[in-house]
Amino acid sequence: MKMNSIKSREILSIALRAAAGVSALYVTLHGLWGAYGIEFRSDTLISVIYCAFPFASFFVFLFVKAPKLELVLHILIAVGYWSSFSFLNWRTCAELGYCSTIVSTVLMTLRTKPVLAAFAVLVFSIVAQQLNAQGRLAHQR
Repeated sequence: MKMNSIKSREILSIALRAAAGVSALYVTLHGLWGAYGIEFRSDTLISVIYCAFPFASFFVFLFVKAPKLELVLHILIAVGYWSSFSFLNWRTCAELGYCSTIVSTVLMTLRTKPVLAAFAVLVFSIVAQQLNAQGRLAHQR
């Protein structure tokens, strides 16, 4: 019975890591697509952040092996991407005159697929790391 729960935990952890990887790849590809279509001359810093944060997502997933550092970087990517995307959305809707409030723009941006995927990477990674930590504790007993 104990061995079954360990095996199930390992399988779930692998599945969560795979889901995090697919989500990170989606975010990175969206970052590349965003770089292709964005105008960098206005709000250059925000535009660079908007492209750089999502672009880094899959590379953080692949190459950062320290669990805490990986989570910190995924938090930075998700929040930085959401913030820069919200700023650019606000700029666009303010120029066109259809914004209602800043909060509504920020919340609307949170509901976009790329931003949700960036946060999904974070959630999947946290849960997978928790399962791995529980598995290590179970093996020590």
